[in-house]
Amino acid sequence: MARTDDPFSSSVWSDPWIPLGVTRRPATPRGHSLLTKVAELISPSTGTWDEELVRDTFWERDADIILAMATDDNSDDWPAWHYNPKGEFSVKSAYKLAVKKREHDKARDGSGSNTIDRGPGNFDWKRIWKLPLPNKVRMFIWRLAHNSLAVRRNIARRGIKNDTICPMSLRMDEDCGHLFFKCHGAKEIWRLLNLEHIRNALGDCK
Repeated sequence: MARTDDPFSSSVWSDPWIPLGVTRRPATPRGHSLLTKVAELISPSTGTWDEELVRDTFWERDADIILAMATDDNSDDWPAWHYNPKGEFSVKSAYKLAVKKREHDKARDGSGSNTIDRGPGNFDWKRIWKLPLPNKVRMFIWRLAHNSLAVRRNIARRGIKNDTICPMSLRMDEDCGHLFFKCHGAKEIWRLLNLEHIRNALGDCK
C-alpha cells in the first residue's frame, strides 16, 4: 500500500484494501475514528505503517494483517483485482468467481450439489474458455449457453415490463433458442451459410 496525498486514495472503511475475507475490508467497526484514508495510517517520516496508530485503531487481527502488508513511499494507491495473481481483471477470472459464487449459494440454500450443471450430454463448459477466440466472443457463447443474454424474454424475467414477442416472427417469445435457432429469419441465415446441420444440432441442446 502506498502513501499518497491524492484525495481519492483508498478509504480506510469502505474500500477493499486488505487481504481479509470476502469484503477485503477491516472487520473492526469505525466507531468514532476520524481516519478516512489509508494514507493517514502511514508515517510521513518513515514511509511505513504507523504501528502505534494502527494498533490503537484496529482489532488485533486487522492490525496484524495491515502491518504485514508492504508499503511503497514512491507510488500511489491503485485498484487491483484480487481474484487474479497479477491484480489484473480478466473475463476468465470473473467467470471462475461467478461459478464459485453459484456453488457457494447452492451449498448455502441446499438447492443443489456443489457441482456445475453441465446440461445435455454433461458438456464441459470450461472448453468454451479454451477456444481460440477473442474473449468477447467466448463470453457471448457462454452467456448464450446459460441463457443470460439480454433477449426480450430474459429482460421480462428480470422484472422489467416489455413486449416479449419476437419482432421478426411476431408469434413466439424472443428467447435465446428462438432468436438464434428457431426464428424463420435465423433459419434462413443458417441455410444460406450451408450450416443447417449445425443449427439443428445446436437447437437440440436448447
